[in-house]
Amino acid sequence: MLGERFVDPDEIERLIRANVEKTVTVLDVDGGIQNLFVHSVDEEGFVCDITAEMTQPPACAYWVRFTDVREVHPAGDGPPKK
Repeated sequence: MLGERFVDPDEIERLIRANVEKTVTVLDVDGGIQNLFVHSVDEEGFVCDITAEMTQPPACAYWVRFTDVREVHPAGDGPPKK
């Protein structure tokens, strides 16, 4: 395990599915925080764009595994800043 998990992958999947075509704040297993626009979700992960780099969706979408995410929040409700 790469780090302590705050939310299990099933809960992360549920939160991501609830926010398709919305922006979420994601804390990844390496401790990085990003605002991601969620395009679609499959069984193992989701397709998203980094919101700061979007020009016309999907600008340069990439896929993220649920297991690479420690925490997810609707944008604006993200984890406290360190």
